Amino acid sequence: MKTLFDYIEEFATASFGTFKLTEVDNAIFCRLSYLNFNGFEGKSIKYIAKNFKYTDEEIAAKANKNIIKTEELLKVLGATKRYRNVVISDFKECAEENSATAFSATTFRIQDKLYYIAYRGTDEKILSFYEDAELAYDFPIAVQLAALKYTKELMQKLKGKYVLGGHSKGGNLAMFSFMFLDKKLKKRVQTVYNNDGPGFPKNLAPVLFTEENCEKIINLSPKDSIVGRMLETCGKIIIIKSSALAVGQHNMFTWITNGYEFERAESFSNLSNYVDDSLTASLDTLFPDDLKKTVDAIYSIAKNSGLNTLEDINKSNYANILLSVLQTVKSDDNASSEAGEIIKTLSRSLVNSVDIERRLPDIDIGRIKELIDSRKADKKEAQH
Repeated sequence: MKTLFDYIEEFATASFGTFKLTEVDNAIFCRLSYLNFNGFEGKSIKYIAKNFKYTDEEIAAKANKNIIKTEELLKVLGATKRYRNVVISDFKECAEENSATAFSATTFRIQDKLYYIAYRGTDEKILSFYEDAELAYDFPIAVQLAALKYTKELMQKLKGKYVLGGHSKGGNLAMFSFMFLDKKLKKRVQTVYNNDGPGFPKNLAPVLFTEENCEKIINLSPKDSIVGRMLETCGKIIIIKSSALAVGQHNMFTWITNGYEFERAESFSNLSNYVDDSLTASLDTLFPDDLKKTVDAIYSIAKNSGLNTLEDINKSNYANILLSVLQTVKSDDNASSEAGEIIKTLSRSLVNSVDIERRLPDIDIGRIKELIDSRKADKKEAQH
């Protein structure tokens, strides 16, 4: 199965002048946007590849293997004819204590008067999915407005054509920025790529999803997509194959390439459809405050299960995940509420994604319930 690295090798000598920007190039630039290019504005990929280096402290702080892999990606790109002369024209990062409001974008000058704006999304941390979910109960959020401001100012400063794109929440930022540009600026945008990013609340669809707003949007989502099917989206939907399973497919490094595009899948998986159908129906019945409580509860399940990244969702952690799920759905606050049904839906999807064969490992459910009762008894005794 071919990866982003295989694509780079295959088209290493094809310049952007002879071979136009593709959907795989889009994913590569989105992946690069996770790097910190501060101080490299005006420098080429070739130069940056030779001089870029994260400190060990930064890598440890990020606790993300994909950062190291992305740095490797940069090094490979710098040695190719296709990418070496691409220039970082504008990099912006606004770090906040609340990472849900943090914003970062990188603009790549592909050719003279052709730019790609990559909006940084969320990484593979469980916290990132919590941040994505904020889009379901609040609009607009601060990071969307920051993305729009960045885009407007950049397009007014640098004349030419643009491609916008982002991964995860970054895909939502790309769509939001495009939708709220004035008509003059909007005409200069060639394509908008949403790489497995969440959409917008259903009640906004009649206002946002105009023909003009949707005609240039391309949604790339893996077969088991979960994040990419959150909320409503518009434009062309392309379902692609991944070498991973379930939530692991959100990682663009697992997306399978086929020539100058990603390998197509015929349809979304049963897991993806189950989450989409169940969650969409449930979200329509909740008010924003209830939805926020639901999102908080889902995050609590992950946190109590000891899950920090997607890599932590595995068979060995299954008992902890299930225990946390049962505790949450049995709680007085959620037992009979519609929010409780959403929690059950997402939790079921989470545990169903643990085993590679999509079968649940042999777990003594009775024993799990005994553990819950035992914990409740311990808490009561501690209170007295």
